[in-house]
Amino acid sequence: MEAVNGEVDRTRATLVSVAVITFANIVFFITLDIDVLVAQASNSFQIQSDYTILLAVFRTGCFLLAVYTIIFWMIRNPVPGRMFVTTHDTNESVMLRITGFERITTFSSWTLMAFGTAFFFAGVATWLEVFDRPTPSFLSSATVVLMPIAYGSAFLTATVVRYIIIPEEVAKERPFGNFFLNYELVMHNYTAIFLAVDLFLVQATLRWEFAIFPAFFGIIYALFSYGYARMKNGYYIYDFLDPRKKEAPMYAFVLLIACSLFYFGLWLVSLLLQWNMWVGGLVLALWVSRIVLFRRGMRDNPYAHQSRP
Repeated sequence: MEAVNGEVDRTRATLVSVAVITFANIVFFITLDIDVLVAQASNSFQIQSDYTILLAVFRTGCFLLAVYTIIFWMIRNPVPGRMFVTTHDTNESVMLRITGFERITTFSSWTLMAFGTAFFFAGVATWLEVFDRPTPSFLSSATVVLMPIAYGSAFLTATVVRYIIIPEEVAKERPFGNFFLNYELVMHNYTAIFLAVDLFLVQATLRWEFAIFPAFFGIIYALFSYGYARMKNGYYIYDFLDPRKKEAPMYAFVLLIACSLFYFGLWLVSLLLQWNMWVGGLVLALWVSRIVLFRRGMRDNPYAHQSRP
């Protein structure tokens, strides 16, 4: 089968690659008894001290920030957002004005949803600790699964936006003030910042094996991206996720691995925190400072204060 641009359609090879990675993750999950490790680590995501109520308030605040951002700054925002996509039918790159639920199709939006969901489960479990109530096992397990997903995707998103997407805008001398809108800042900056704060405060027992969860998250998003493009008037939100392209199998692999690699980095930081919380905290703070970007960091670039029409 020929792709639109005349090249061989690699969709089948791409889907086979994703299926192989999925199967490998399932084997990994079963072989290493990940479910047992999740149960063992569940208590480490909570603290029992005079500051537990503050942690509960902080986690609840993070959840509410995610909900408010998604509903009011994104879905119900009447001002259209701007997104460059590749159409499935014509393989053309076009700029779309997106509103409503269309805003939450990006990987950054999924990162924000993972962030909010993780803090919801973690927050409920923490409030149960505050009131000295037993914590259902599903709450604890969900926290252990969702936090690594949030860690990997949030740090990946912040890094890509700062070191790939914005530099590309700068190189092309295109206005990029829209990257500093409220919801963009939450998705690209505050998710990583607040997750780092939570990791420092709680010093949860992370395990390298939990990198499987961000990998599954990447798999689900890749499959969603493929399916979304096949809908009526569908499009690929990210050009590199077009499964028809020659490099698509490799790009799919890179996406799935990237989330896990960033989680690995945070796992190493968690080991530093266990060794010395101040050394680990300093490394974590330096890492976060190097991947987040606010408008004031681009004050000498006039395009940072302009948005594309």
